[in-house]
Amino acid sequence: VHTRLTYLRHLIVSLAQAKEIDRTLLIFSHDYYDEEINNLVRSIDFTKVMQIFYPYSIQTHPHEFPGMDPNDCPRDTKFEQAVKLECNNALYPDLHGHYREAKYTQTKHHWWWKANRIFNQLQCTAGHTGYVLFLEEDHYVAEDFLHILNLLKSTADKSCPQCEMLSLGTYLKTYQYHVNGDKVEITPWHSSMHNMGFAFNRTVWNHIMKQQSQFCAYDDYNWDYSLLHLSQNMPGREKFKVIVCKGPRVFHIGECGFHHKKSNCNASTVISKVQKLLQNAKPYLYPTRVSAQVTAGGAKHNKKLVKGNGGWGDIRDQELCTNMTKVGRQHRHTIFYA
Repeated sequence: VHTRLTYLRHLIVSLAQAKEIDRTLLIFSHDYYDEEINNLVRSIDFTKVMQIFYPYSIQTHPHEFPGMDPNDCPRDTKFEQAVKLECNNALYPDLHGHYREAKYTQTKHHWWWKANRIFNQLQCTAGHTGYVLFLEEDHYVAEDFLHILNLLKSTADKSCPQCEMLSLGTYLKTYQYHVNGDKVEITPWHSSMHNMGFAFNRTVWNHIMKQQSQFCAYDDYNWDYSLLHLSQNMPGREKFKVIVCKGPRVFHIGECGFHHKKSNCNASTVISKVQKLLQNAKPYLYPTRVSAQVTAGGAKHNKKLVKGNGGWGDIRDQELCTNMTKVGRQHRHTIFYA
């Protein structure tokens, strides 16, 4: 959760309408402390709720790393000039020759921190062997999303033990639930296609942990592309496979945000479209089974990442990322470090 209260309200409304939501634990991970957002989350009464707060945020470190230190090199400073200036990170531009921007690096840090927190550090999740589903504040869920998640899990268990990821969202422009409401696709996992409403379990997390340097040292400020790079560089293992809904159960309603800068940022317009879509799709929700199609994926799925998108050349970011995996709760005592 960042700062977009309007979207968060709609996500929570959609979660409240979901069947069997009372059997879940909702964990809200915040990188910004805001009383109005906190009050909204605390008002949830339909299931168990927990809040965790990213401790290295720009809000709490505005003038020091991992925020923007006054002596950090400006983004577009040339390397030679940066060395002369003796700014903090002069020796660590990214692959495009740019210096870090805290607002971009925070997104990757926060995702990595919350995943580590949930799988490695929280007592209440220590014994959880099921799936963890990742949602963003500007997502919206269908009422049967948990039902479908369980069907995807059953499909993985029976027909695709090598399918590490489950994905409830897609970025299609049109949806045909009368055709695809009960259809799923088994394909290579690709970050930009299968990062919406995606889930994995502790076994997969342990594979990720073994290759954490592929995530933390990769020069890309995007957590999902960093995870794709890790997936493509696991010794002796194939890259991650995903089971993805062809009739999505998670939708992106954030027309304007981190990567989306549309001229029309009216949240209610997009939300109304999604609500109408789901209303029309009601006869095709809650299928008793799903049918799977195995595909090799297109060229984009299978293209090996040669280099990242940059924004992650600073050794401080790489070290903070690595150190997050070492910071943990000591379960036998009541001491924990955050």
